[in-house]
Amino acid sequence: MKKNAKYCPENKSRWNNYNTYRFILWAWMMNETAIVSAPADISHTGFYTHSAIYVIVTIFVGIPLVYSEICIAQYTNCDMVSTWNFCPILRGVGFGTFFLIILKIDYLLVLSSWYLEYTFAAAFDPPPWFSCAEYDDQKCMVKRVNVSIFQHCVEAQTLFNEDCGMNTASRCYFEKKIGNNNTKFTNCIHIWKTILISLIFISTLFVILIKKEKVVKIIVRLLAGYVVIVLVTLFCVALSTSGTWYATKIGIKWEDLDFKYSIYISTQSAHACGIGCGIIGFLSRDVSFRSPATMTAVTTPLFSLFVTLMFGLVIFSAIKSVTYYHGEEQNIIEIGDSIFFNPFASTAEVLSYFNGLPLWAFIWFSSIFICLFFNIVILCLFLLESLTINSKVARKYKNICCIGMLSLLCVLSCPFYCSDLTVVLADVTEIIQLTTSFFFSAAIYWVYGYQKHNVDIIFMIGVKASYFWKIAWITNPIWTMFLVYMRWTRLLVREHNNSYFITSLSIKLDELLVYLCISLYFLIVLVGILIEVRVFYKHDKISNVFSPLPNWGPRDDILFRSRNMFVPEIMTREFLYRQVRIHGYSQRRNVIKKKSIPNLKMDHELSPGNNEWSALMSN
Repeated sequence: MKKNAKYCPENKSRWNNYNTYRFILWAWMMNETAIVSAPADISHTGFYTHSAIYVIVTIFVGIPLVYSEICIAQYTNCDMVSTWNFCPILRGVGFGTFFLIILKIDYLLVLSSWYLEYTFAAAFDPPPWFSCAEYDDQKCMVKRVNVSIFQHCVEAQTLFNEDCGMNTASRCYFEKKIGNNNTKFTNCIHIWKTILISLIFISTLFVILIKKEKVVKIIVRLLAGYVVIVLVTLFCVALSTSGTWYATKIGIKWEDLDFKYSIYISTQSAHACGIGCGIIGFLSRDVSFRSPATMTAVTTPLFSLFVTLMFGLVIFSAIKSVTYYHGEEQNIIEIGDSIFFNPFASTAEVLSYFNGLPLWAFIWFSSIFICLFFNIVILCLFLLESLTINSKVARKYKNICCIGMLSLLCVLSCPFYCSDLTVVLADVTEIIQLTTSFFFSAAIYWVYGYQKHNVDIIFMIGVKASYFWKIAWITNPIWTMFLVYMRWTRLLVREHNNSYFITSLSIKLDELLVYLCISLYFLIVLVGILIEVRVFYKHDKISNVFSPLPNWGPRDDILFRSRNMFVPEIMTREFLYRQVRIHGYSQRRNVIKKKSIPNLKMDHELSPGNNEWSALMSN
């Protein structure tokens, strides 16, 4: 690892100022889990208890991992592969995350295109789910209008346990745009729609990536402001709706909760923090050594958690309005055959109960689309920078490389516009993220050692970790391993029946793709492990394969040498404050002495605090 020749504390991060860095890190945490899956799942099934589970797992699993990722990135300024130098045998996990990011971009491209369609549809008056005019050949109804028909349909389903043959307009629109696009019925994608959306994404992403420093700062602030306005507006609208105050029993009964579903909510809370992709380290690796970036590790996930719960609360209030309007406690919410039914069809339906205005659905879907699109921007920024750093051709022809990369990603996403194959991406990305988080937590807390990790943090910011962090670090690998196991036992493709069944293999196509993608990821990790073992064996250092490499640590040469001489017992906040006070007092005395003896060279001019960095003044 090449180290800088001189320490320059005045250097700024890639985002020019700390506020921009904090905003963009928060924008990364506004991902598909935090604003798409989690609010819909929490609001539709056990809001109170699932919200509590969501909060607990975020605090004890997600935030400690975010804290460590930011600290390591700030400490070493490494990329996704070299950051694993603290446990070199797992450097292959860094290469596996590239595969994860490609899958994640494809997943977000598909989701954002669906949200773009729903945003445009909600801009019409009336939206397609407000009327059955487009579905004359089907038994269609608008639940909000045809109350009696819907009540009879619910009674028939309850008494005879069979479908009454009626569909709501929101279900019909969902099946037309998303649900029926699957491999089972061989009507997988609309070619013209895919090409149009791909062209829009390529052109927009190209402009943002080429002008990233200027455009990103503007977009991220507009995004934050728009999300806050949407939350405040929808929350006020929900409070003004009479059904919000209806004392529904949804989410209160503990005995009605499904254990596996509660664990699935736990996995969502970990994903919502954005861990397991290496993007947090990518965004934080250029942060100044002594900057307060570690505080962002706590505040940003908490604000993301607040946004998620607010989105879930708005939908839960809309569901209570539906319950209040129809006078029913059960069977009032439609249940779809796809995991995307609740975020799209059900959400569009229940939002229509807010005074029957399409405006609320428009700002809901548009805000989520903007958040997902900015996640794509961040992921593409990472891929583009990785290409330009490791390839001279990419550095020379950056614009051509950017267009080629975006075109390839859009082409790869085309098959996944099938709803059943999109479920594959949902399963694969979540499992790989959790698995990577497990590798990271086990390597940093158990193999490298949480005590060494604590000393690195003390050296970097001069603050000792509290007992909360130490307990969370010790137990984190256990929790993440448990979440990986439970997420594997609840594959979403097993609940999605609209997929082509391969008779010769006795397996569905979507389930087979999940196994293939997971196997490919572990193959990449295994090849990386074998390569590292071979390299260490060739140099007769096989016993050091679990030990940090000699060059792991701060990139700056002075910091690197100071770390080896560092005594953690004296690097406390109280000691640093005392040094600052003593230093300032001595400086004032020396200034007075210098005026009386101008030719004498003062001691404070020779002190390392004025001319170069000292380990005792690192904060």
